[in-house]
Amino acid sequence: MGASQRLRGVGPGTVRLARATAGVFLVGMAAFVAVPLAEALGAYSSVRVVTAVVLVIGLTGCYLWLAVRAVLDRGSRWDLAVLAVMCVLALAVPFAAGPTWLSVGFMLPLAFAVTLRGRWAALGFFASLAAGLVLPASQDLSWVLFGSLQNLLTAGALAGLTIFATLLAELQRTREEAAKLAITEERLRFARELHDVLGHNLSVIAMRTELGIRVPPEEIGRLRRELTEIHDIASRSLHDVRAVVKGYREMSLERELSGVRRVLETAGVRCDFAELPPSLPPEVRVALAWAVREAATNLLRHSDATVCLLGVETEGDRITVTVANDGVRPDSDSLAAGAAAWAGADAEVTVGGSGLAGLDERLAQVGGSCGRHTEDGWFTLSLDVPGRPLAATLTSATGDRR
Repeated sequence: MGASQRLRGVGPGTVRLARATAGVFLVGMAAFVAVPLAEALGAYSSVRVVTAVVLVIGLTGCYLWLAVRAVLDRGSRWDLAVLAVMCVLALAVPFAAGPTWLSVGFMLPLAFAVTLRGRWAALGFFASLAAGLVLPASQDLSWVLFGSLQNLLTAGALAGLTIFATLLAELQRTREEAAKLAITEERLRFARELHDVLGHNLSVIAMRTELGIRVPPEEIGRLRRELTEIHDIASRSLHDVRAVVKGYREMSLERELSGVRRVLETAGVRCDFAELPPSLPPEVRVALAWAVREAATNLLRHSDATVCLLGVETEGDRITVTVANDGVRPDSDSLAAGAAAWAGADAEVTVGGSGLAGLDERLAQVGGSCGRHTEDGWFTLSLDVPGRPLAATLTSATGDRR
């Protein structure tokens, strides 16, 4: 798997890990402030020691403020003011702390990189590094050059970690919004179809009803004709609505599998799908199509999965379809957490949330059942369905008796 594919498969856990890693390095690097402080305490007069300590601690405080807020992606209107104060402190530190101030020379370039944007960030980054070459840090040119190179690499690496963590968080937000948008678009499509079907017919019914109210009592024949027309229009409307709902529900299993694979792979989730038997009854194929759609939607929205597997096992007249993913989080590796991940955002953390309950109902209508379990960070959804047509008394997935 290439690097770009790994990035597309990030989840909330990856984002938290990236932020924690960047935060640990940023805060840990502040320990280098001990170098100029130790030199000031051991080599200078009391007045200069106090000045150096105040300046270095102030510089470090501004650095931690800007760096930590950048990692958490919580910028504020005070950041520019803090950056301005940091610039003043960084210009004064070399005069008070002596040559070893270069050990914290990476702080100001990093602050520019994570606080500003575009050309201003790059300009501030390199300008602050260049300032270290001309400030009176040391008479030893080799030490100045070595310290400046070290600051360039350190600030660049820390800025890269911070920006990378921020981009991962933005990628995760975009992924969640894409899933919500797909659901919203489907709802809008269904609403448009219902409007097109019912809008005209309901307008005609309203008009006919108004005309019927105006019919004189003595013209009973005309009134009956109007009522007959209203009844016929209402019957056609009911038939049209059922057709829309039936078309909405009776999905193609092959099309759903293809769409799910495409969406998951785009999101960086590796898919390995086994072939389903072509002889499955139509009602079973519809129920499985819904199950696949529900599983994929909730996998994208509520798990950290990077792999999705679909397996098929046949035993007699029964077929078991398993949909498994590795998205169970380490801190909640339980059946309840796994079920909640597939059930949806509004489901309680119990086995059988709203999404799974819907799958149970659909599969029960075609003589099937649904099971789930977690093991070693994997959540598996087991769909047991009949491999042959059932008796005609079963209710189909559209709700009509067959």
